[in-house]
Amino acid sequence: MLALLTSVALGGCPIGGEDSGEHGDEVGNDESSETDSDSGRPEDDTDESTDDTDDTGESTSESGEESTTETTESSSEDSESSESSTDTDTSGTDSTDTDTDTDTDTDTDTDTDTTGEPPPCFDESWAGDEFPTFFFFDTTEFDDQVDASCTSAATREWRLRFTAPWAGTFRFRTHGSDFDTVLYAHPGECGEPELACNDNFNGLASRLKLDLEAGETITVTVEGAHAFAEGPGQLKVNEVPANPCWWTNIGPGNLPKTVQGNTGNFEDNFDSACGGFGAPEKLYRFVAPDDGVYRFSTEGSSFDTVLYAWDLAECGEVPPFVCNDDSGFDTDSTLLLDLEQGQKIVVGVDGFGPGDFGPFLLHVEAL
Repeated sequence: MLALLTSVALGGCPIGGEDSGEHGDEVGNDESSETDSDSGRPEDDTDESTDDTDDTGESTSESGEESTTETTESSSEDSESSESSTDTDTSGTDSTDTDTDTDTDTDTDTDTDTTGEPPPCFDESWAGDEFPTFFFFDTTEFDDQVDASCTSAATREWRLRFTAPWAGTFRFRTHGSDFDTVLYAHPGECGEPELACNDNFNGLASRLKLDLEAGETITVTVEGAHAFAEGPGQLKVNEVPANPCWWTNIGPGNLPKTVQGNTGNFEDNFDSACGGFGAPEKLYRFVAPDDGVYRFSTEGSSFDTVLYAWDLAECGEVPPFVCNDDSGFDTDSTLLLDLEQGQKIVVGVDGFGPGDFGPFLLHVEAL
């Protein structure tokens, strides 16, 4: 009986060494397979597989199968992850293209904004420091942009942006233009309101005289006085001396009298409806000794002369009240003035135009 129980006990309890060795081979093979198949798996998976070796052989086998399944799924996940990486790279490429397109659009918008700025309202700009200065233009090449207060004509105009180099009085004249001009000025670059306007200061020419501060900018406009007034024009800009009406006194004494001079030694500050634009002049003060008619002549002078006269108090402030050019068949000039005793006048000896200057003779006599 004891022998039978011993036999049953030995037959019902498996020998641990054989099963342990078999299970050890299975676990060892599964771990080796996992290591070869997925050497990059986290340590947590390896620990889980190691813990499973403490279970029964059946559990170990299932663990090995699950590990194999997990390895396959992990490989699939890695493959999907690789595909995802590929998609991400492609997306990155698209993103780069998008950035390139954005940069292109930005550059295009910037260029558009720059070219969309309005053009300047003036046709020429000057900020020099030498006087006199001359400008030549043709109004037929420009458009009608503004209107003047001293004319109702809608004609084309030429505009100058002028900046004063220092504080002073500056004179703008259109003498020498081929058409009937109007001259006006605005503050800054075509600002408002209008500063001054003139038409026909001397004949068809216009003139402005403006007091400006150092660095002050104005816009000066030359326009036609009527619908058909356009073409080649001139604008002369000069600084006006503090006292431009400097004269030499024709001393008292018996008449007739002859005075010699040279306009080449002086500046061009004045002109008249008879001429004088661009030529220097010499001024003389005369006081009538008696009531009567007095004759002033430049006979014998070396250039084409112009004579004009003001009342003394109005010298340089208004156009001369009388002028003459070429009184006879030559280039001499003559004035006949009816004066009262003690009346004071200023007589100007000028050249007809640029280049007309030099030695002259001024004859004065009572008739």
